[in-house]
Amino acid sequence: MNSKERVLAAVEHRRPDRLPVDFWATPETWGHLVAHLNLADDEALLQNLGVDMRIVRPKYIGPELKVNERGQLKDIWGVFRKKVQYDGGYYWEVCHSPLAEVKEISELERYPWPDPDWYDYDEVARQAEKHPEYAIINTAGRLNRTSLLHAAMYLRGMDLFMLDLALRPDLARAILGQIAAYYLAHNERIFRAARGLVDIFMLGDDFGGQEGLLVSLAMWREFFVPGLGEFIAQAKSFGLKVMFHSCGSIKALIPDLIGLGVDILNPIQVRAKNMQPAVLKAEFGEKIAFHGAIDIQETLPRGTVDEVRAEVRRMKKALGPTGYILAPTHNIQIDTPVENILAMYEEAKCLEGRPLGL
Repeated sequence: MNSKERVLAAVEHRRPDRLPVDFWATPETWGHLVAHLNLADDEALLQNLGVDMRIVRPKYIGPELKVNERGQLKDIWGVFRKKVQYDGGYYWEVCHSPLAEVKEISELERYPWPDPDWYDYDEVARQAEKHPEYAIINTAGRLNRTSLLHAAMYLRGMDLFMLDLALRPDLARAILGQIAAYYLAHNERIFRAARGLVDIFMLGDDFGGQEGLLVSLAMWREFFVPGLGEFIAQAKSFGLKVMFHSCGSIKALIPDLIGLGVDILNPIQVRAKNMQPAVLKAEFGEKIAFHGAIDIQETLPRGTVDEVRAEVRRMKKALGPTGYILAPTHNIQIDTPVENILAMYEEAKCLEGRPLGL
């Protein structure tokens, strides 16, 4: 099997020749690994690790996104972010939510929403054509991935939007409606431009914390299921598999996600409450595939090489041999030892404990 065949076999609950793998990491971790292994570029790293998936996305060609005199970056939604340094890298964190002062729905109609024509969509097929043997996934970067709750919290502020759900439901629906309209237009352009070369569409939100859901199941169904259903149905109409991302404890949502047509659940945050892989596999494994499950909270950054290898074997047994793509539970951080990352991918590519020579 080539990588595309391997991934699609796993997603369709057929047994692949070996477990497919994917790679998620912060930019600093990518750069560190490329340098450590003396590789030419990121593509060489993916090949070195035996990664079976490649990401494609349109190229932004809209108005220049500038950093202002206070060091704040304004994104396509009008959300301002500031660079927050940490030991080894940085993140862009929201520092101003432009809809925080909105009082009336009519104000949303005057807001400068992003234009889906701010992208070169032909870039999607151009990128996909470079990797015909790999499974091609379309998803945006972490801060602009197709979402509802994420985007609403960035625009309105997390505290205010959570209050809106309870106290101003009409305003919450209006904000979500504007977000959904943009992504539906944006994604349709992607899917048409892809010309059938994309295999998987990934949308993402975070509906779970470490201990449970961020919103009630009733609110999830009232405010979010309709829009998510539109995103998923649109992707399915173009023949795509759908992967849904949500960190945290979201076991209660899995039956609804299956009902909406989700094919793959990511990232299986194994240290969150009620997210034990073997239990999820037993309850839902015949109807949905899993992507992730290798823990970045403790095992990868703080475990030994032997502990990482044991964790990989445990996840292969719990979630495989069908319906599973092995990957980290989120972006691998820069404090993760290189030896642990390499051990993860070496062990993942073993069949019954024997290296495959890849």
